[in-house]
Amino acid sequence: MKKIDLSRLCFFDGAMGTRLFEMGYPFGPRFEEINLTHPEAVREVHRSYVDAGADFITTNTFAINPLKMAGSRYTVRELVKAAILNAKEASREQNYIVLDIGPSGKMLEPYGDLTIEEAYESFKEIIAIAKDDVDAILFETFMDLDEIKAGIQAAKDTCDLPIFATMTFESRGRTLMGVDVETMVEQLEAMGVDALGVNCSLGPVELLSVVKELTERSKLPILVQPNAGLPHVHPDGSLHYDITPEAFAEAVQPFLQLGVRMIGGCCGTDAETIRELKKRAYPNG
Repeated sequence: MKKIDLSRLCFFDGAMGTRLFEMGYPFGPRFEEINLTHPEAVREVHRSYVDAGADFITTNTFAINPLKMAGSRYTVRELVKAAILNAKEASREQNYIVLDIGPSGKMLEPYGDLTIEEAYESFKEIIAIAKDDVDAILFETFMDLDEIKAGIQAAKDTCDLPIFATMTFESRGRTLMGVDVETMVEQLEAMGVDALGVNCSLGPVELLSVVKELTERSKLPILVQPNAGLPHVHPDGSLHYDITPEAFAEAVQPFLQLGVRMIGGCCGTDAETIRELKKRAYPNG
């Protein structure tokens, strides 16, 4: 585990799923099996972000958990280990490898039938497999505060890695489960996360009010990974996002002025997006 300096502006990578889709790998159940079936494709995406100047490379493990991978021909251990290897093989010495963990895919009680204990054990299994091979853990795209708290607690109980936590907010400033920024900051800071923020759902322009409130309410490093605007699906099944890398980099400048210290991209972003972010931040190289 490398010590991470969050006192300076740091760059995360961009999308993995939409990039693989653009490369001809269609979305489907247990999509992360691609770590083992086509590792060269995953490494190509990772390498593009490394070459673009990303500091943090996130493993292709967003949907790998015992619940979502039930019925897979591979074990969770095999998939997690393969994903970490793919990230490491594509990275350089200065890159940080971050274990990416998304929601379980099931609703917690009382809205669904997943218990907090089951969610906790699912997250703990993934973290136990990865903890000795990564530099940090990222919980991202969560809408349910209780679920992300179960994941954070599992991480706290399993390792001493830095923990980054981001939730997905709508333009009204709440997640789809009704969590507002104030509640998120209050409860996740109390759990001792190392950074928090917002990812996915919206483009950088629409996220400005959420980011502004995050920087006002929290003293922790803030991580922001917006989508490249809104997706448009063409008749041939291809996706197009409505913000160019140049426009994306321009739109996040207010985030940096507000003090955001960690910036990257989510759905629809690519290596050129990260390259433009760095170019705007460091115009003289």
